[in-house]
Amino acid sequence: MKSKLTKRQFKCICVIIGVIILPLLYSYFYLGAFWDPYSRLETLPVAVVNNDKGATINDVERNIGKEMCEKLKEDGTLKFVFTDENDAKVGTEGKEYYAMIVIPSDFSADVASAATTDKQTATITFSPNEKRNYLASQILGKAILQIEVSVRESVNKEIVQQLADKLNSVPDQMTKLQDGMAQLDDGSKQLSDGAATLADGTQTFNDKFKEYQKGVSDLKDGTNTLSNGIGTLDSGITQLLDGANQLKSSTANIGDLTTGAQALAVGADKFNQGLIQYTAGVDSLIANVNSTTTFLSYYVTKVNPAIMQDPVFAKFISDLSTPANAQNIKILQASSAQLKAASVTIATSTGQLAAGTTGLPQLKAALEQLSQGLESAKSGSTALSSGSQTLNAGVSTLNSATAQLSEAAATIANGSASLSEGADKLQDGIVTAKSGVDSSVTDTNSQLKSLDGIADFAATPVSINQANITSVPNYGTAFAPYFLSLSLWVGGLMIFVGIYYDPDNKFKILSRETENKIARSFIYLLIGFIQALVLGVVLLFGLGLKVDNIPLYFLSCCLVSMVFISIIQFLMVYLKDAGKFLCMLLLILQLTSCGGTFPMETVPKLFNYLYSFMPMTYSVGLFKQSISGVNISELLLNAGVLFGILVVFMSLTVLSSRIKSKNENKIQD
Repeated sequence: MKSKLTKRQFKCICVIIGVIILPLLYSYFYLGAFWDPYSRLETLPVAVVNNDKGATINDVERNIGKEMCEKLKEDGTLKFVFTDENDAKVGTEGKEYYAMIVIPSDFSADVASAATTDKQTATITFSPNEKRNYLASQILGKAILQIEVSVRESVNKEIVQQLADKLNSVPDQMTKLQDGMAQLDDGSKQLSDGAATLADGTQTFNDKFKEYQKGVSDLKDGTNTLSNGIGTLDSGITQLLDGANQLKSSTANIGDLTTGAQALAVGADKFNQGLIQYTAGVDSLIANVNSTTTFLSYYVTKVNPAIMQDPVFAKFISDLSTPANAQNIKILQASSAQLKAASVTIATSTGQLAAGTTGLPQLKAALEQLSQGLESAKSGSTALSSGSQTLNAGVSTLNSATAQLSEAAATIANGSASLSEGADKLQDGIVTAKSGVDSSVTDTNSQLKSLDGIADFAATPVSINQANITSVPNYGTAFAPYFLSLSLWVGGLMIFVGIYYDPDNKFKILSRETENKIARSFIYLLIGFIQALVLGVVLLFGLGLKVDNIPLYFLSCCLVSMVFISIIQFLMVYLKDAGKFLCMLLLILQLTSCGGTFPMETVPKLFNYLYSFMPMTYSVGLFKQSISGVNISELLLNAGVLFGILVVFMSLTVLSSRIKSKNENKIQD
């Protein structure tokens, strides 16, 4: 008796303890699970896909999408998983990610469009799976807003930097243009001055060169005349000498003298003519030499002083102006004068000889004068020969100088060509400068046009385009799977509290005293089935719950209800008070471990361990498939697990019922 009392007291104590700790467990587990879910957002997986191809921004190759991904890695607010678009889509539609962020291929290009007139708002696509967990999508939505603000700030910084760079480049371009125009102006002035000087010098040279050409022509003619005169003079002197010799040999004979006098007169006449031609050539030659010397002196001092840098030409000028040459010219002039005087004397003498051949004294005197004239002619001829040699050397030097002068003329021509080329370059430079000015003005205007609409663009440079994987219209729809599961579990508890534990046994077949325990088990399933239909109808039509697949919705309600009834029935009927405690404990644990409210990644690890073992985990998943859209693999998984639980617990219930019936029959026997 004492032993039974002790056992009963122990059971009573356990029941009292269970009743006392159930509220504590509910508060502890429920509040502990949802105490601060926002502090664990770094465990919330979000797929990030960067398709950005980059663009040139401020002359630098940039990939804003990649830079954004690097910032997200450093941020660590969420568990960002960087992957490709296919994996992100499959994972978000499944259970790997709660959402996906897609950065398009033209993201950097749209940011770069801030510097153009065709501005494009850069768009990021945010796609949460609201069906999987509505609260997670709301939390992620707020986090994405912060990301959007951060990206906008970054893009605005890029816009301001681009604008600043463009504005800063304008003064530099204007300065370069100003410097170029100043240099162009200086060069133009120098070219103008040089062209004027060259024009004057060329004109003077042309004028003097004509005189020079005429002098050279005259010199050539004079040289020819002198050459002819020298030949005639030589012939005359020869004849005169012959005549004189004949005169000397025939002085004894008057007849011979007369003949000789006549021959002498003829020779004297020829000599006089040659001498006249010779002296005329000498005078012309001296005049030409003086004219040439004067021109060359003017040319090297006034027209082209640089030509004296040529050593050959300088030597020629130096040789031409030596005292010896000047002395030779004076001697030549004096010799010419002597020759002229001798010519007069010879002419007079021959006239007298011709006229006075009858007078020997006169003839003697004439012969003496003739002899003297011949001596003077010989002297003049010698000086003339020396002067002729000097003149020939001077003419050779003059010819060389003429060649050098020709080269100088070619140099002047080349200089004129260079001047022409320089003028062409100047023209090209002016055209280039004008083009540069036009280009700078065009660029400036173009860059200023790119500022049109910059204020509106800067207000929304980046936008987040939310494209839900599976949309959930409101909180009621989002929490319907959770509260449907909770309602059916609580409904199952109420069925057994109100019917099975009815002290009056109003429903005998359903009471603890029934003899047909197996039939009772299936009748409870039927009641749960009806309860599920009623609940589904009320939510569908009473609250206006939007359901994607109505047949699946009602099938889900019925399956979940029967699963919960089978669990509660086995625990409460065959485990007695421990079963009651386990039913309540399971309810508490499932409320925090099924993922019906906050994402499982935001609750403590204990509940993540329990997640896979809680029936309500699969009931919530099944309801989400029927209400928000079907994913075949998840539907089969959730339905399969629930159906397995139903089979297991109904099998345990049937087996326990038979065992209990056999035991009761043995006791009665």
